[in-house]
Amino acid sequence: MRKVLSVVLAATMAMSLAACGGSGAKTDTKAADAGTAAGDEASADDYYITIKFSNVFQPAEWNYKASEYLADLVKEKTDGHITLEYYGQNQLDCYAESVAQAHNGAVWMGLEEPSYFADYIGDYNVLVGPMLYKNNAEYNAVMDSDIVKDLNAKLASEHNIHVLDTHYSFGFRSVCTNKVVEKPADLNGLIMRSTESPLFVKTITCLGATPSAMSFTECLSAMSSGVVDGFEGSISTLKDTGAYEYTKKVANTNHFIATRWLFMAEDVYQSIPEKWRNILDECCVEAGKWEQENAENDEASMIEFLKDKGVEWNDVDIDAFTEACAPVYDWIVDEYGADPELHQKLVDFLNDYRAKNE
Repeated sequence: MRKVLSVVLAATMAMSLAACGGSGAKTDTKAADAGTAAGDEASADDYYITIKFSNVFQPAEWNYKASEYLADLVKEKTDGHITLEYYGQNQLDCYAESVAQAHNGAVWMGLEEPSYFADYIGDYNVLVGPMLYKNNAEYNAVMDSDIVKDLNAKLASEHNIHVLDTHYSFGFRSVCTNKVVEKPADLNGLIMRSTESPLFVKTITCLGATPSAMSFTECLSAMSSGVVDGFEGSISTLKDTGAYEYTKKVANTNHFIATRWLFMAEDVYQSIPEKWRNILDECCVEAGKWEQENAENDEASMIEFLKDKGVEWNDVDIDAFTEACAPVYDWIVDEYGADPELHQKLVDFLNDYRAKNE
């Protein structure tokens, strides 16, 4: 029931915005009239489409940079036949509302945390659950697996959401506060900013803190006024948003990989002539890998910058945090109807990958 209500409310919001002309309203153009003669390659040269592209990120953040890079790349490689009209900084729909835009068939592209897809298929929460990945390489290996390919095919066919790429990662998320945190009990009594994703809210609770869900655009003022005691996020977010002005301690929990997935409506995607669709696919992967590689390479310099600003890091009891987060996976099964065997399948996959590659 919770998932059904979530989707219905998101759809209602989209229709309401469209009716009143709000900035978050989905484009009137639907897949059927998104361009000339879908599938007719003879008319590909006469085909043009403009896709609204939205996310929450700020100009200094890697996701914002990668979004601009992608928009420029697509325009160049398709000779302007596909234009991505990019809106960052939460100007248009973000989070669950952005995913709903694609689900409802809008001419729309989003870059969001993949746990929002769990409103449609609960297994997505397991794929990006806590204390699962150690590095980008093993995360990429899972993303390339048949497990994820089969889920993405189901998401497209049953829910009209087409995953374009999964490489838009920018490090790992850790606990950022003004307190040395070494074990879950150290978070007791602290209020932590969370994304609006229920997976993140549940995980922060299991980590030991009290979550306060809000957009990151609200988080800085919440920290400066003492409404929250910190947040969980990446080194990139700590540096590029200026959050280091308010939080000086980072506990290396690395509880989530900091990743976003690029997506659009499946029917709109299929309406694009194959000539341009193939180029779009290539551009989406190229921009994702560009972000992932650059963010990883930039991490050492970001840490040095933050140390100069007084930020300090400490290691944590990883086993204690892993144990604390174990109930999250039971919750995903109960709340979202996820495959109860999927988490163990992923653990086995990763253990096998590590044995072969470490």
